[in-house]
Amino acid sequence: MNAPDDAAGLERLACAGAAGDSDACKALIERLWPLWMRIARTSKSMRVLGATDDHVHEVATRMAEKIGRPAGHGLRLYPHWREQNPEKSFLDWIRIATANVIRDYVRERVPRRDDGTPSVKRFLNELSSSRALEELGVRPPYTAAQTVREILSFAKEALPEEQARALGLWLEGLGFPEIGRELSLDAPGATNLVRAAVATLRRRFGV
Repeated sequence: MNAPDDAAGLERLACAGAAGDSDACKALIERLWPLWMRIARTSKSMRVLGATDDHVHEVATRMAEKIGRPAGHGLRLYPHWREQNPEKSFLDWIRIATANVIRDYVRERVPRRDDGTPSVKRFLNELSSSRALEELGVRPPYTAAQTVREILSFAKEALPEEQARALGLWLEGLGFPEIGRELSLDAPGATNLVRAAVATLRRRFGV
C-alpha cells in the first residue's frame, strides 16, 4: 500500500506525541519508516543523487530523528497545522515534512549558486571548526547537538531576543515559513532574522 492503512490510529499517535508522549513518537517512527523510505525512493528530487539506498535511508533517518525529538518537539507544529487545514490529515503533514527534508538533503549535496540563504549544516561546520568556540568551554564540540547548545547559550546573550529565537528554531530544523508562523512574521522576515543572527555569530567567531 502507498500509506499506512490506519489513518485514525496515526492521528491519535501524532496528537499524543505532540503532547510529549515518547512512546507514541516511537510507535509513529516504527509505522512510518516504510512510508519515508518509499517517498524518498520515488522522489524525483532524489534522482540527481543516483540510484542508491544510502540516500533513501538517510532521509528516513532524518525523519525519525525529527519525530523522535524529546518532549514531542518534532510534532509540536502539527496541531496548529491541523487546525488551519481541517480537510487534511496527519499523513498529508508527514508527506510535506518528508518532502522538506528531501529538499534540504538534496541541496546539501548538489552544488548550486549561493543565494545568500544560510545552511544549518554549513553554519555548524564553520563554527565547530572555529577555535573561538573553545572560549565557550567546548574543546572541541564532539557532536552537532553540543555545538547547537553552546551556540544558543551564547546567542541568548549576544543577539536581540527575536533573532535568538529565530536562530534557535532554525537550528531545530524548522523552515523559514514555520519560523515565521512561530514569530508572527512572513517567511522573508524570518529569513532576514536568521541571516542577521548568522552574520553576527560568524563575525564573533571569526568565520
